[in-house]
Amino acid sequence: MKKFFALLLAALMVVMLVACNLGGPELSRGEIDGNVYKNEFLGIEFTKPASWRYYSDEEIASAMNIAADSLKGENLKQSLEKNPAIYDMMVVDSSTGTNMNIVYENLRKSFSTNISMEKYIEELKKAMSSEGMNITFPDKLEEVKLGDTEFTKCECTVEAYGITMTQVYYLKKVGGYMASVIVTIPSEYSVADIEAMFK
Repeated sequence: MKKFFALLLAALMVVMLVACNLGGPELSRGEIDGNVYKNEFLGIEFTKPASWRYYSDEEIASAMNIAADSLKGENLKQSLEKNPAIYDMMVVDSSTGTNMNIVYENLRKSFSTNISMEKYIEELKKAMSSEGMNITFPDKLEEVKLGDTEFTKCECTVEAYGITMTQVYYLKKVGGYMASVIVTIPSEYSVADIEAMFK
């Protein structure tokens, strides 16, 4: 009888370990140390050029019209239950206007956790068109790595306010969320320049 219970306990532990692994990483924001932003949830590390500036939590919260505490710790998940999307990080080069944002979207609130990447891009096209921008989407999506993490890359050309710029969406579904690294490049930098800033 003792052997039976020992085997049952061992089997239960295996099931629990598999369930934990299937659950994926725990949602969390990245951390900034000097010029380096590191995000363990997404498995990426980004080093900004010295002339670029990271936004503070207070600035990010103000842009979303929420309290800065809403971005911290366990409050992040609660914020994603109230808001369809939350910014994790924002960085800008003020001299060129080149910028990057990292956003978490709660797919349970916006679409569905099993939405395909193709369908998500279709919804992105609709949303961008409704904002009155002239945007050209690629015929085909790419799979690329930022550092060691694979993302679906959607590189677009945007015409707005008489300016033509490149906007790139790096998308990854993680544990019920769509994580988006959104890069906007009006001038000077290339997409390759930005991707080289990741490791």
